[in-house]
Amino acid sequence: MQTTKDREVRLPWYTIYPTVSEFSGAVGAEAYEEWLRNLPTDDPASLYLHVPFCRSKCWFCGFPTAITRHDAPIFNYLAALHDEIRLVSEHAPQALPVSDVHFGGGTPTLMGPVEFLALMELLRRRFALEKTATIAVEIDPRTFTADMAEALEAAGVNRASLGVQSFDPIVQKAINRVQTEAQTAAAVEMLRRHGVRSINFDLIFGLPHQTVQSCVETTRAAVAMRPNRLAAFGYSHIPSFIRNQRLIEEASLPGSAARAEQDAAIAVTLIAAGYREIGLDHFALPDDDLALAQKTGRLRRNSLGYS
Repeated sequence: MQTTKDREVRLPWYTIYPTVSEFSGAVGAEAYEEWLRNLPTDDPASLYLHVPFCRSKCWFCGFPTAITRHDAPIFNYLAALHDEIRLVSEHAPQALPVSDVHFGGGTPTLMGPVEFLALMELLRRRFALEKTATIAVEIDPRTFTADMAEALEAAGVNRASLGVQSFDPIVQKAINRVQTEAQTAAAVEMLRRHGVRSINFDLIFGLPHQTVQSCVETTRAAVAMRPNRLAAFGYSHIPSFIRNQRLIEEASLPGSAARAEQDAAIAVTLIAAGYREIGLDHFALPDDDLALAQKTGRLRRNSLGYS
């Protein structure tokens, strides 16, 4: 659940539509092919590529991921992803215009520089990527390398999203994601040095052992790196559905009132630092595309956030 700006009224969590519970085996390849054939060529498409691999499991995470210490499973998956790109492009209108490409996960940058460049080269061959297309990648600062930063620049990546969650070491240990401020700052520096003009941080409130003070301290540390955007999400604890969340001690989770206070404290800290509040859970610098879109009434939201 998310709250409104006054952090009092409860609202549904906005996600994909139709929701997973509505997925049906009755919708098969024929329907998918028809949808692809009927894509409008006068309205640019967005492409999402899911790379579900991580080196370790964050206990709070609710996304479909696979943990591997080896590269072979990643390479096998990428081979299938190449096949899928070819199939989709063959059934979609020829030279389908694309305005957005988003690599999510998992940790997409685990695939390596050579593999990432090959994937982007295939996308450019198979689709008509606009010159101004947004090419975004989700990054784990703990595994990000200078070689990968160079590859992102060569591939034309212009936006990156970094998972921060919390800089409080007590919280990090409780969610099995130890990530220092220095690691995050190093990733930001590499990205900017290699031409990534827009950087987003993800923060989470409602995590185990989290307090208003630790949320404020994390937010201030994040602001010091001056990301263009920040998203502040509420942790959703569903251990009956997400098995790895059973490793989190429920007694350490903040209650509803504490969560609302944490949410509000993050918002106040960001606004005081010069960020504009965007919709339900995003914040952006005044010159960022999101803030400008909000100002002119062009703001949109989908399962990947605002645009």
